[in-house]
Amino acid sequence: ACSKSNHEPAAPAAPTTSIFFTVNDSTVNYPKNLAFIQDVDSVHTTLISGQFSDTSSRQGSLAIRVLSDTTGRFNGSNLLVTYTDGVGNVYYNSADTTNYVELDKYPKTYNGVVSGSFQIIVTGQAGTVTLSRGSIIALYQQ
Repeated sequence: ACSKSNHEPAAPAAPTTSIFFTVNDSTVNYPKNLAFIQDVDSVHTTLISGQFSDTSSRQGSLAIRVLSDTTGRFNGSNLLVTYTDGVGNVYYNSADTTNYVELDKYPKTYNGVVSGSFQIIVTGQAGTVTLSRGSIIALYQQ
């Protein structure tokens, strides 16, 4: 007997995202990562946020804001970073020009993959840490 198979195309899966970096000897990897264009006063900025899912018991987050909405290398006063570690300590970057975020892909379409790299020294009440060998794969939102 003959049978008919049903081969409907699968719905396209959203790309996998990650923001990962090294702090001291540990690697941090946030699985939930989004990029947004936001106007702050009259300045056009991009916010890239990395965090754990709401159902995760792990804590911590990273928010990178660059004063642009395109690809390029951003440092100094064009870069604002807030890092919260796994125990709740909050750190901020300085305007140090050795800190950088480099965005190499920035499609402005919903769920388009924004990608790049970074290295940032941040300081807070708990001290100073370096977020090194950073990599960004985030989904653009509208």
